Amino acid sequence: MIVLDRLTLAPGLVLLVVDDGDGLPRPVPWLVDGDRRATSGEGAATALVALLGGGSRALGPFRVTTWHHETVAGERSFGVDQTNESVVVGEKAVVKWLRAAEPGPHPAPSVLDALQRHRFDGMPTPWGLLEWSAPGDAAPRLLATVDSLLSGAVDGWTWTVGDLRSAVLDESYDGVRETGRRLGDLVGRMHAALAEDGVSAATADDLAAWEAGADRDLEQALAATTGDTHDLLARRAVALRAETRAPAHALGTPLIRVHGDLHVGQVLRRGTGADATYVVTDFDGNPVVPTAERLLPQPPALDVAGLAQSIKHAALVLRRHEPHHDLATVTAAAEAAEDAFLTSYAVTVATAGHPRLVQPALVRAFRLRQVCREFSYAAAHLPRWFYVPEAALPALLPLPEEKP
Repeated sequence: MIVLDRLTLAPGLVLLVVDDGDGLPRPVPWLVDGDRRATSGEGAATALVALLGGGSRALGPFRVTTWHHETVAGERSFGVDQTNESVVVGEKAVVKWLRAAEPGPHPAPSVLDALQRHRFDGMPTPWGLLEWSAPGDAAPRLLATVDSLLSGAVDGWTWTVGDLRSAVLDESYDGVRETGRRLGDLVGRMHAALAEDGVSAATADDLAAWEAGADRDLEQALAATTGDTHDLLARRAVALRAETRAPAHALGTPLIRVHGDLHVGQVLRRGTGADATYVVTDFDGNPVVPTAERLLPQPPALDVAGLAQSIKHAALVLRRHEPHHDLATVTAAAEAAEDAFLTSYAVTVATAGHPRLVQPALVRAFRLRQVCREFSYAAAHLPRWFYVPEAALPALLPLPEEKP
């Protein structure tokens, strides 16, 4: 482990920026006396929150950005995923240490800043963030973020699957339609806020970039799969390439900054029914997409497709774990939620003065791209997830012999 830089967080606690030999720096909270990584409960996350109290400022090559600050204490682990480690501080804030400090600029700071400025309240309140610049860096690298904790919130996969289950058992789709309506309003308000910073128009170069990205997604999925799973993809490769081409009329399509990795798992919910609170989280963009591409304005249809397709994936999760439910009924419940989401989204952005953000002609292509990415994600991180794209792709793109 090579130490590239260090920032004093508190007496006995520092944040190291290290290189483990892969050439990609990463932040490591460090306990000086123990000469080891600081774990949850040893004060590093609390010290980072306290650092926000001094306001936005440069600390040598480090940069603190403060939007909100409270004095808090006490830590507990909030879990680790493929890209970060999170710690709850004082039951009010969540500190997220990124696993790798990718070359900047990172998407999150500018998106969070825009949403803050335009008073979007459908996200955990951003408290601040910490960035670092290596010698020669053109832009800072994100090391950590601090957001408010939505106490009692349930992750999106859990509540979406639960809502679909209730719809099937109750033989009523009213609940999932309300869920879809709330999701459409949430995403629509987010896009309307981001559009306030400007809307550009897609050029021929943009269309070419989308097609190149679609080809990349497919090639990565083909390279990551084997056996029957690979065959399922390979038999649809020609059709996938054709259906992910950008239509000629996409020239001039409105482009804005987007979430970039939107699915139900990124939406927390507290409460139920009409009184429920929904918030969008994780504005890092899609981790499998190059950082420079994540910063580019994109069609809002990218986010719409990601969330709509994830509702279908939640239905597959329900059927996988509870196969006694009737397939047609589960599918119908998911479609009711999805239809309500799409309708509500269109109404929300139109009401906000941005009706051209509704792009139904592009949604299918982005859905297909998302399913291709699910194969790559399963291969790299979660092999047991393969059943989702294995079922989702034939449903979206059946072969002639599979059509009824």
